[in-house]
Amino acid sequence: MMDPAMMARMAELAAPGAAHAELAKLAGTWEDSYVVSMPGMPSMETKGTRTTKSLLGGRYILEEIEFSMMGMKMEGVSLMGYDNMKKEYVSVWMDSMSTWPIFSRGPKNASGDIETKGTMVDVAGERPFRMVWRQKGANEVEAEMYDTIPPTGEVKVMTIKSTRKQ
Repeated sequence: MMDPAMMARMAELAAPGAAHAELAKLAGTWEDSYVVSMPGMPSMETKGTRTTKSLLGGRYILEEIEFSMMGMKMEGVSLMGYDNMKKEYVSVWMDSMSTWPIFSRGPKNASGDIETKGTMVDVAGERPFRMVWRQKGANEVEAEMYDTIPPTGEVKVMTIKSTRKQ
């Protein structure tokens, strides 16, 4: 038998809370506008769509994303939740241009934005990256991706503006 105090703690940590409810509000269909800015190259702009749904009793959101990048169709899946034990958001990204997932985690920053950090993995190697998600109202979200590009260091490489379809 498990200790009753330990069982109560497990139940507490497993229960969806305010952070989960906040993520669940993102459920719906969104139109995305992307601006990709790689150092030494002109910025690229593209549009896409995302469908977001809450799952596992409101503990996570699943985003299914479609857009074109450099003339190629790209599909992606993002799973995001909130870890009650570590008190931070967790995210995993997978897409049709790779066969490996990208993980990140982090808290809300001083501005109230979700800011996760992880390790980018691609043909250029492994390096730190971070994402910042900013809620701009019930129907607008903005995300920024920062990559570490030698020798420059951290560079904002993508901005995604999402507007909920009405």
